[in-house]
Amino acid sequence: MRKILTALLICSALFARSDKPSDIPPASEIYINLELTKCNDACLLDLVRDGLLHSFLARYEGSSNQEILQAFNALNGSYVNAGTESLTPSSSAEFKIAVIIPQDSIKSYAGVVSNAVIAYVVRQNAAIDVKFYNIGNEAPSAIDGALARARNENISYIIAPFTPVGAKYLNEVLDPAMTAFVPTLHISSVDSPQDNLIFGGIDYKGQVEKLLNFSNGQVAAFSDGSALGAALNRYADELSGGLAYENEIANGVTDLKSMLSGNSRLSGATVFLNVPLVKASMVSSQMRLYDVKFNALLSTQINYAPSIFKLMQPQDREKLYIANSISKTDGALDSNNEILGQNLNFNWVGYSASAGLDYIYATYLNRGAQRLFSESVEDSQIIYDTKVLKAGEYGFYEQ
Repeated sequence: MRKILTALLICSALFARSDKPSDIPPASEIYINLELTKCNDACLLDLVRDGLLHSFLARYEGSSNQEILQAFNALNGSYVNAGTESLTPSSSAEFKIAVIIPQDSIKSYAGVVSNAVIAYVVRQNAAIDVKFYNIGNEAPSAIDGALARARNENISYIIAPFTPVGAKYLNEVLDPAMTAFVPTLHISSVDSPQDNLIFGGIDYKGQVEKLLNFSNGQVAAFSDGSALGAALNRYADELSGGLAYENEIANGVTDLKSMLSGNSRLSGATVFLNVPLVKASMVSSQMRLYDVKFNALLSTQINYAPSIFKLMQPQDREKLYIANSISKTDGALDSNNEILGQNLNFNWVGYSASAGLDYIYATYLNRGAQRLFSESVEDSQIIYDTKVLKAGEYGFYEQ
């Protein structure tokens, strides 16, 4: 099994907060491939093009392909230039954390979580060896193998961006001596979770409840057929006392006349847009086209994105209310994430991963460390400060 150690993507001096050199040894990352099958050139190129660079580094075993070599050298060259003399872990690191990545299950979130971890460790100048275990999928054998590897390497703290399938199994087999954090799920996703399994996912039910403060009592909802969309519709139905109207907008559907035109159940209604932003903008614009006189439009975290100002017309945003659980983040941490190509202010998975690592680092690993996030953990769940925002002419503002 091949190990490829990479130093941090950014030289720690770039983020220095004083002129005095730090006595803390630099953090390092180890990318460990737990896949049983070899990743050939086509596979490696797909990983690079999909932005899954941590998986690329874990599965790279040499190649004569120039594009692959260029990518590998680009990722590793700066480390050598910065003075890295070997590809071995920092022997003086005080702490270890493992990040178990089921990239086939979580897709692009694999890179989001990895980058968030890297950015946080650099920001804190923490003496941590971060080991990324690429397990491909969430098969029990894959999860068992990663946990066994962590135990063998005396790692007690795990970040596991799993889906409900993987999290439920992790809950069954997690060693009581370990603490695992799942940034991708709310605690409600798993029945009877262990105390040492912490969750960082958005409380969508809580967001729906908060949004209903802007309802007039007549509630309708649109979903997209996804599991999340269905759950959001269900929450709206339960918490509002029953939906006056609901419908599903299937993929590929662009003409909503049959749903909107002359629909008396939408007249004067408060409408939940439990659909991605492109569909949300389509619904709002066609409601205007078919002269639907609604009371308000409501949406959860799924549509809290800067692209809303491009995709949705100002007149369609006038009565739109959006729930957001992301609070203002540390400036230096923001900068680190931006260099790595992501914006914590609009990426809840990256925000969750960062807040969870912050909690683990300052609560368990280095109790003298200053926390960068204000969120607390109650009953094994990160508690977010959910705010209701409007998308105005110049940005989001709180109600």
